[in-house]
Amino acid sequence: MTSFVNSTEQATKSVNDLLSSLLPGATKLKINSNNIRSESTKGSKAKLIDRNLKKNIEIKERDVYKIKKKKKLIEQKEFKINKVKELKLEQNAKLSILKKHKSEGTLTKKEKKYLRAVSDQNINKAKSWDFDEDEKEELQNVQNEIMNFMKSNNNYDKHKRRRSKKKQFKEEISAKKQLNVDHRYPGLTPGLAPVGLSDEEDSSEEEKGF
Repeated sequence: MTSFVNSTEQATKSVNDLLSSLLPGATKLKINSNNIRSESTKGSKAKLIDRNLKKNIEIKERDVYKIKKKKKLIEQKEFKINKVKELKLEQNAKLSILKKHKSEGTLTKKEKKYLRAVSDQNINKAKSWDFDEDEKEELQNVQNEIMNFMKSNNNYDKHKRRRSKKKQFKEEISAKKQLNVDHRYPGLTPGLAPVGLSDEEDSSEEEKGF
């Protein structure tokens, strides 16, 4: 600002010198340095106010962006939480039906396939979604319940197969014994001993056989 005032004063002095040489006695020009300083100060204040306004607008815009971003993150988190809750309610309802079918012995292959698919689906969601600890625990509980049910069902199937094999084995042994009796006494009704055959005769025949 000082250099601007000095330059103005020098220019005015040069003009006055020129007027004196060309027109002696002419009125000299006067310069009011106070007015120049005042105008300059007003300009500086206006620029300062303008800069502050722009800075405030930038700050507010950043704040609005941060608020919007935070709101979006909250909405995403609420969406994931609601999805986990819906998933748990849906799967618990289906698990109740499957448990009933299991107790009745009517669990189908399709239902077993559904259990495996749900288990894999939960694992993939847990990997792809960025859950917090509470959400992970919630999903893990559902996953554990499904896995326990599948394990229990597999054990039940194994036990059922063992019982079936054991029963089949007993039936085969019984059939072989009956077949041996039928060969010894052809023409007899299966399961009946020959008429008049006493224990002694039976014993003597066995001794002869040896």
